[in-house]
Amino acid sequence: MDFSDLKKAVRKQVALQEPEFIKENEEALNLGFMDMNATQKLIFSISTFKGKKYFSVRTWFQAESGEWAPTKKGINLSFEKFADFENMIKLFAQAIVLDK
Repeated sequence: MDFSDLKKAVRKQVALQEPEFIKENEEALNLGFMDMNATQKLIFSISTFKGKKYFSVRTWFQAESGEWAPTKKGINLSFEKFADFENMIKLFAQAIVLDK
């Protein structure tokens, strides 16, 4: 599927939590975010580069100017790697549940 078509489908079918503080662009779609602290957030997004699709989880920070910008902290993996990533997340979930 073409990335622009994917973005349209995602917007139509997924309950997004798009961060309003980040400007949208044609090569990416921000799906949601988590607050880390007052000046840092984790941004979850999908993007395209040279025709290949990626998902990423990246730390963004708020500068003194009030603008938000990405840091180097995060991951960016191709869609083909998602199943492997999902399996690792499931392992985290299993380990965390044991900590009760």
